[in-house]
Amino acid sequence: MNAIESQIQERIATFVKELDALVRRSTLEALRGVLDTSAVPMRRGRGPGRPKGSGGGRSSGDVESAGNAILTFVQANDGQGVGDIAAGAGVAPKLAKKVIAQLLASGSLKKTGQKRGTKYHVGSGKAPARLGKKGKRGKRRGRKAKAA
Repeated sequence: MNAIESQIQERIATFVKELDALVRRSTLEALRGVLDTSAVPMRRGRGPGRPKGSGGGRSSGDVESAGNAILTFVQANDGQGVGDIAAGAGVAPKLAKKVIAQLLASGSLKKTGQKRGTKYHVGSGKAPARLGKKGKRGKRRGRKAKAA
């Protein structure tokens, strides 16, 4: 080994010692910080989820103003989907779905289409007549076994 290689080895060894000392000091400081804070009893909160006292819902004023905005938008732009209505009325999509369901029940809106193809139109103002539940009688699933 020549003089240059031995100097490189010495510097690497010095660097490793300094780095080791810094890592140890950092670890000790982190442990002291954890131990110091754990000595003081922690106050338990409600944890994740809704904060206490947040009613969890929207005020009736929010829903009412959203309903007016949605009705105004649908009157001006007939045949739009929920996403377009929410964006055009300036209402959150989740609130728009809730309000649209209420407007459908009251008859202020009517819908055409299914699933992603559902479009909303101005209704007559009369609540739709409720049809009685009909069972799925007569439809059989599977085949009837043949008598031998």
